[in-house]
Amino acid sequence: MARVIVVGGGVIGCAVAERLSQDRHQVTLLERDQLGAHASGAAAGELSPSSLPGDHDSLAMFPEVVARVEKDSAMSVEYHVQQGLRPAFTQEEVASLKNEKGRWLDAAECRETEPALSHDVLGAILLEHAHLTPPRFVRALARAGAARGAVIHEGTPAVGFQRDGQSIATVRTPNGAITADWVVIAAGPWSREVASGAGVDVDVRPQRGQLAALDPGSTVLKRSVFWSNGYLVPKGDGTVIVGGTEEDSGFDDRPTLNGVASLLQLARTLVPGLGAASLLRVWAGLRPVTGDGKPIVAGTDVRNLIVATGHHRKGILLAPLAAVRVSELISRSR
Repeated sequence: MARVIVVGGGVIGCAVAERLSQDRHQVTLLERDQLGAHASGAAAGELSPSSLPGDHDSLAMFPEVVARVEKDSAMSVEYHVQQGLRPAFTQEEVASLKNEKGRWLDAAECRETEPALSHDVLGAILLEHAHLTPPRFVRALARAGAARGAVIHEGTPAVGFQRDGQSIATVRTPNGAITADWVVIAAGPWSREVASGAGVDVDVRPQRGQLAALDPGSTVLKRSVFWSNGYLVPKGDGTVIVGGTEEDSGFDDRPTLNGVASLLQLARTLVPGLGAASLLRVWAGLRPVTGDGKPIVAGTDVRNLIVATGHHRKGILLAPLAAVRVSELISRSR
């Protein structure tokens, strides 16, 4: 059993804390604001894997993780497996999609499968994906960890570290220092700032992603639709979530007119009937992006410091895999 301090209460940090508590480690999670207050809480919750191996590996973990977490937290994370569409509007997109996994639908089959979809669509790939409600998932992970003894501190930032040679001895908070055998920094785009206090540089920066919630009125959308960098996700409450922009805005997480306009145009392009939808709310989150675009889940030059960040648009999807990798890093050191 190790004393592990996890810095960051987004989906990665909470997934790590839940997993390490299952490994019977003594876990303390520090979140400077509220759990899921930033990118994790702002996400649409779609779990759509790309061709990268880690995506499918992590997606395959969800049924077991969700069952365990819902049981231990006594919460529903509203996890559902459903079909999605990736449409093509040009012949180039048709050729590209036909090389991907999934069942190809021609234009007529698209209209039969999803009548609300634009008639400009030339075809689409029908794929299976899953979705959940991110704020519920983050909170359930934390509660499941707490049920096994993890201590969760909201409103408690890590303000510094005390080094003991090549290791971190304690993590300083406004309420005092906490002794650590291991420290995991999972603070999203703020991971660079946090890690600098331990003398470690992390190649991560923020990227703003804006989203909008629509009341579709009489327009019925049964499946998620993914096109370019955007998506439409119908939720169980009848709303449709439109996302998401990719903007280098620094740490400014305010929605903008241009960003919202691009989301509404995307919605109308994919499903013209959404032009009559009501705009319920808009919001944004700051995703962590690395220099090479790949997530960082690795040890550092500080012997007992692990960094888990940089998951960009896939933090929810990759959280189970990140948690397993952190657990393995700690286990291998014994």
